[in-house]
Parts: sequence; structure tokens; C-alpha cells
Amino acid sequence: MMRANPMILAFLIPVGLAVAEGDPFDFMPDGGRALFSVVFTDAASQARALAQDRTAEDWENEIAKTAPTLAANQAKTLAAYLSVIAPREMSDAETATALPPDGRDLALTQCQSCHSLFSGYLMHRRDSVGWMATFASPFHSGIPMTDTEKMIFADYSAINMPMRFEDVPPELRF
Repeated sequence: MMRANPMILAFLIPVGLAVAEGDPFDFMPDGGRALFSVVFTDAASQARALAQDRTAEDWENEIAKTAPTLAANQAKTLAAYLSVIAPREMSDAETATALPPDGRDLALTQCQSCHSLFSGYLMHRRDSVGWMATFASPFHSGIPMTDTEKMIFADYSAINMPMRFEDVPPELRF
């Protein structure tokens, strides 16, 4: 009899829930992948953006010019994501669909398989260094994430966490 891989299940369960019931985690702030398509709306602008090598601050300035109505935390989230993943070469046809997981994706696939997403993640306030330090603890050291994914997760989490208690659906608290 074939056994299910727990890491695959940890990814498929939230994805399956999202498909079956709408996204039960839509209360969480968007990550860089979703925001990328909001700011860079066509394939040509996406390819141009991904070819750039910029700091997070430089990306924030560019995003402010490109999408001046984007909320400040959204601009910071996207800027941090792009500063880690770009530059990268992609064809116009593959840009938005071929982006690596963002901090939201990584939190949903990595955190809740071991502990409550609410008490173990959503309610914690840390800066990027503090979030990176969580990977040094014995119970987090085995999480299968690359250094780049850890940085993407840490930046997203530092910008977007903690969430407000009332913004988390009651059924997902504790």
C-alpha cells in the first residue's frame, strides 16, 4: 500500500480547500506573486520588471510610480519579493505563471502542518531578522525551504504580521 507524503499533503490540503470552498485564507494579505500581476499588468511590463536588479527601496519607488494607489504594505510586500527574486529571465508567455512561491504561499504550505497558523504565525510580530531566526530552532531547521524562500517568507511576514485579531475568521483562531 502506498503512503501519502506528509509534505505533499501539507501543500495539497490548503490548495484543495481553496479550490473546493473558495480561498479560506483570503483574509491573509496578498503576497508578491498576486501583487505582481496587479502592478505589472501585461506580459511585456512583467518581463521588463523581472529583468531588473533593484533593492527593495528602489522597487518601492518604481512601484509607487507604476501603481500609485497601491496600499503601502502591498507596495512593500511586492518590493521585498522582487528584490529577492529578480532579476530573472522569462519569456513574455511565462512571466506571471512561473514566479516562485511568495511569503503567503510559503506560510500556507509550511507553517500549518505543524502548528496553528493563528497562534504560531499570524499573531507574531518580528522583523525580517527575527523571522529568519525561527529557522535556526531545532523544530524549524528541517523545513524544506531554500535560503531564498526563507528570505521571501521572512520579508512577507515582517511586513504583514501580526494580523489584527478581528481580521482572522473565528474558525481559524487558535
